[in-house]
Amino acid sequence: MLEKNLLYILQIENYSPKFFLRYAYTHFNWWNLEKRGKLVWTTKAKAIHTVSLVLIFLFFIGSLFSFGYKGFFSLIFIILFLPFFILLALCVLSPLDYALKKKNTKLAKKIIEENKRNLTVIGITGSYGKTSTREILASVLGEKFRVLKLPDNINTDLGISDFIIKNKNNLKDADIFIVEMGAFKKGEIKKICDIVRPDYAILTGINESHLTKFGNMENIIKTKFELPEAAKETTVLNFNDKNIRGNYSRFKIKESIGVSSGDAQRLEFKNDFSGISFEVENVRFETKLLALHNVVLILLCLEIAKKLNMNLEEIKRGVEKIKIIPHRLEPIYNARTNIRVIDDSYNGNLNGFISGLEVLSNARGRKIVLTPGLVELGEKTEEIHKKIGELYAKKKLDLVLLIKNKVSDYIVYGMEKNNFKRYKIYNSTKEAHADLGNILMNGDTIIFQNDWPDNYF
Repeated sequence: MLEKNLLYILQIENYSPKFFLRYAYTHFNWWNLEKRGKLVWTTKAKAIHTVSLVLIFLFFIGSLFSFGYKGFFSLIFIILFLPFFILLALCVLSPLDYALKKKNTKLAKKIIEENKRNLTVIGITGSYGKTSTREILASVLGEKFRVLKLPDNINTDLGISDFIIKNKNNLKDADIFIVEMGAFKKGEIKKICDIVRPDYAILTGINESHLTKFGNMENIIKTKFELPEAAKETTVLNFNDKNIRGNYSRFKIKESIGVSSGDAQRLEFKNDFSGISFEVENVRFETKLLALHNVVLILLCLEIAKKLNMNLEEIKRGVEKIKIIPHRLEPIYNARTNIRVIDDSYNGNLNGFISGLEVLSNARGRKIVLTPGLVELGEKTEEIHKKIGELYAKKKLDLVLLIKNKVSDYIVYGMEKNNFKRYKIYNSTKEAHADLGNILMNGDTIIFQNDWPDNYF
């Protein structure tokens, strides 16, 4: 059980020894680490589990042979250094793991090359908005083309390679392959580009997300621009984002188009969180999506569609068919209680928080926020969470509900600095949700901003 829980943390830390050990030796309740999520029993996880158990067994038997009954004291050593047994198993398996990765990426690259004559590959990356852009683009291009897109949570070179191999027949039938690209360090997006060979690229935005793993903003910027530099045709850039607007000229991009929210005219927010309407080139667009930043994402996709010779009427139909994306500013209305929840629990960056508050401002009744804050902000952690607290105060929210953790005090500081004291702190998300029945009243709107995985508590 202990070993399984630690393996779960290793998995959600993306098999990083550094971050795994840091967590393991700051959270000693190893029997109770799976609280919010569960270990996914992938082939790799199963192999590490098996090898680590074998190593533990051999160490224990060796201790008994060497020290007799005193060898039972080795159980204390095993428990204390259990994380290292798991990492040793990871090291033992690394040559095989590397060989399989190389084989799979090579095969995936070959499959793409075989289909490249009839297949257009579009890459999407950024610190935020990737998944929403993927869904918007698929809906728009689906009006004219046969589109294949990656499913949720597949955005690494290995995951994408596996998907390509498993879906090689679907690739043969597709006109468009949309690839969402994630990264935690420099070079990871380039690896994906080497496999899928993108024709077009969309860069949604750059901010401090995953700053802890990247080390500094310069590394994030360089990594995100690996996609535009690899695109054979056009890259569409979000010029609302200062880090894109201020840095794109530094990179070798074949052709770039910058878009911003100002490119949409006569923008209107519909009543009761039913969507947004706006005009582009005298054509009226309607979408169920709620936030202004979604309009920018639609404009990014519109430019790609135009490059692929779609007309505005075709694009308009695709925009109208875009579905609300689960857990990303997803409105949920309870007619019995007249309470509305805006589920933004998959948002994990400051830009998303700001956008969520803009959406919440359209509520008619009390406006309430529930949040644990943000993660992986590195040296910017204190600064950004104090800013979040200030935002909550300036937006004149009726109530802020915080999940207690290492950033809560910074948010509280930002609120109290601006004379805002309408907040309540809970020890866990479970405790907060259990109390909502006592907090919420008829006509309230509450937004859930982010949801931390286990490895950040």
